[in-house]
Amino acid sequence: MKKNIFLFFLLLAFFLHPCLHELSSGSLQVKVDQEELKHEVVVVLKLVQVYVTDKKGSPVTNLEKFDFTLYDSGKLQTVTDFERHIFKPEKELKDTQPDRTRKTSPMLNRKFFFLLDYSRNDVFGVTKSKNAALHFIDTKLQPTDEVGVLSYSRMKGLILHEYLTTDHQKVRKAVKKMRGTLKGEEEESEGTDPGESYLESGALVEASGSAAEERRFEKVRAQEFTKIIREFAKSLRYIPGNKNIILFSAGLSSSLMYDRYDSTLRELFEDMSKELASSSTPVYTVNTYPLGRALAKGRRGGDDSLRFLSDLSGGKYFNNVAHYESNARAIQNITGNYYVLGYYIDEKWDGKYHEIKVKVQRKGCKVYAQGGFFNPKPFTEFSEVEKRFHLFDLAMSENPQFQVPYILPSVALPFSEKQESNLVMLSEISIDKIKEVMKGETEVLSFNLDEENTIANYSEGKINFYTLPQKKIYLYSISSLSPGKHECRLVLRDIKTGKGAVASSPVVIPEASGPGIKLFPPLLLIPEKQAVYLKLSRDQKKGTEKKSLSLKDIYSFLPNNFSPLVEEVDRGILKLPAVLRLSIVDIQECDIEIAAHLINHSSNKKIPLPNSSILYSENKEGIEVLLVEFRLPELEPGKYTMEIIAEEMTTKTKSHTTRTFKIR
Repeated sequence: MKKNIFLFFLLLAFFLHPCLHELSSGSLQVKVDQEELKHEVVVVLKLVQVYVTDKKGSPVTNLEKFDFTLYDSGKLQTVTDFERHIFKPEKELKDTQPDRTRKTSPMLNRKFFFLLDYSRNDVFGVTKSKNAALHFIDTKLQPTDEVGVLSYSRMKGLILHEYLTTDHQKVRKAVKKMRGTLKGEEEESEGTDPGESYLESGALVEASGSAAEERRFEKVRAQEFTKIIREFAKSLRYIPGNKNIILFSAGLSSSLMYDRYDSTLRELFEDMSKELASSSTPVYTVNTYPLGRALAKGRRGGDDSLRFLSDLSGGKYFNNVAHYESNARAIQNITGNYYVLGYYIDEKWDGKYHEIKVKVQRKGCKVYAQGGFFNPKPFTEFSEVEKRFHLFDLAMSENPQFQVPYILPSVALPFSEKQESNLVMLSEISIDKIKEVMKGETEVLSFNLDEENTIANYSEGKINFYTLPQKKIYLYSISSLSPGKHECRLVLRDIKTGKGAVASSPVVIPEASGPGIKLFPPLLLIPEKQAVYLKLSRDQKKGTEKKSLSLKDIYSFLPNNFSPLVEEVDRGILKLPAVLRLSIVDIQECDIEIAAHLINHSSNKKIPLPNSSILYSENKEGIEVLLVEFRLPELEPGKYTMEIIAEEMTTKTKSHTTRTFKIR
């Protein structure tokens, strides 16, 4: 079952549905009263991004710390930290090498969201918008810039195509895959459809029905847009620094914005714009229906609304999407040269808003600074929208903005070429360590992302680690994935505190092979007390008699006195058992021999592993399951890759696989 990650709020609402499935252990639902988390007042360094231009709008790049005056909620602050971030705006990035001596604050990198408004656009506007976004990506982005891609449509709402990431190739791919490309303007991506129903090719053309009825519907749609973007802005307030939105839209009709009989839409639009300003999110609006293109009879363009939005949010209006080179250059001039001011405050967990005002002593300078920030507040006081964004940030971000999550060791193991149940994700959880993060009942999410950033499988549940007497557990899920590259994710979040832990493992699901043998990655084992396995799974449908697959069903011979090697093992281990799965196609009598060696990552040295022996074997529906023991030499601490080769002696066909682990 596939669910699109891009259905932003719908996906998060689903994740937070109260009817989460329980984990497969009857002891997990005993609740222990936990003391409420208390937050002490601490002194923290606050960082503020500041842009300064002269009267002509050109960036001022030679200011010093003493040139700035900063006020927090009306109180003069002492600027203790100062950074200058300067780029050369007139040269393309490909012609310029970044200043390697420049210190970049990791929490105050530039951040951009490309937002394509389908509801007020046509195919021409969408095509030009995509070309403009691609030009900005190719010529203006710096390696440290974090970029996300969004779209809005009246049928699907706000859609997130790519979350903030420094992987600009992923961003470029997300933009190219967005729907609505004109052939001849941009190469058609697989799956695009310019005729998609929500792509309103007649957005500014009178629709069928009475003018009054159409006007009423258009006003309702505009109000929905302002409400959704306002809620999104509220979530953005928790991401530090400026978040620049580049909005490609034809804007709202002036006749609607300035209706003399009904000011509701204008008030909502103003409220949305101010919310974006208070969350330090300037909007750079780009008109996709510029002057010179004919408007329908009785319609007025949306340039007034776009200019209004940019002015109130602290951005800038651009009147023609086709002028993408000059538009990109202007945005680069504004955002590419900035200062970071730091000052210390007593941070209180009360959610209070701090209004920031920055002044420059030098005459003729215009200052653009984030409008302010909010104090943190207890997770229990988060709104539903804030909790959804918090969870999404934890689950999807490369560097979550809300917290630094605890990282769980994990491994993803393909075990079959069949589409039904072919992958195990296994995570090792130390109970003592996880209790330091999770203070009570914890929600658990496991899902897989394919190459198109689509959620291909998901599992969910709840657990209270304080009820578990074990020192360590192995949480696992079983998935059915299509061939290709995938990213397997596990997210734990304390329901009361919001504290999180995450695990992530890349995996490649192989294409089905022909006659011969196919070796799958091994489940390596280490001597340890009896392992405790907990399966995260969906409820079985009523009337379904098929038994749910377990880890021991997949990996036979799983000894009670051994545990899985997920990430690392203690130095000095001399025997390393492994459960291997081997697919056999069109071979009547199989004679299998196993060989293996290690590769030391630091020295790239190949270390033979002679005398491996097959202890047990059994055949299950064309899958040979083997328990193999590998003898290890004395290994130095470090990272190693084990390569295992299986050879069928009659046909001389071979197959190999690898596993990577660490010696500590």
